[in-house]
Amino acid sequence: MYSISGIVRLKKVDYCVWHVVFQMDQQPQEYATDFLYLLKEKKWVINSLVTHELSSLMQGHSCIYCGETKIACFVASKEFELIKQGIINNRQFLSQVSADIDLKPEEISLDLHVVNNKSKWQELAEENRFYGNLLRIKKRQ
Repeated sequence: MYSISGIVRLKKVDYCVWHVVFQMDQQPQEYATDFLYLLKEKKWVINSLVTHELSSLMQGHSCIYCGETKIACFVASKEFELIKQGIINNRQFLSQVSADIDLKPEEISLDLHVVNNKSKWQELAEENRFYGNLLRIKKRQ
């Protein structure tokens, strides 16, 4: 239960930030979440929700875990760390992320840091962008 069976879409939405649409346990229902990778701290920032992908709900798929059509799956969200760790360990996810941030997959940490506050998330993303710019400048010198 709660096994990542596929990454449907992986979109880079900002520097070191990805929106992931995925499926679990070989079911057609799709779920979505966001990840932020902090380069300096070498850890992933996640939130504690597992959300139903809206377009998947609109196609008539139902969640096998909660049976609801709400945005968040509160049943699966109880195991959010397990689910999000499964995404981070996914070969397709790691391959894309490593290409985007120019690190080998084995150099990317698997550590998770939970942040549910949107403004704190944005603050971390801004600090990470600044740090990433410093790294790129140092590489050019």
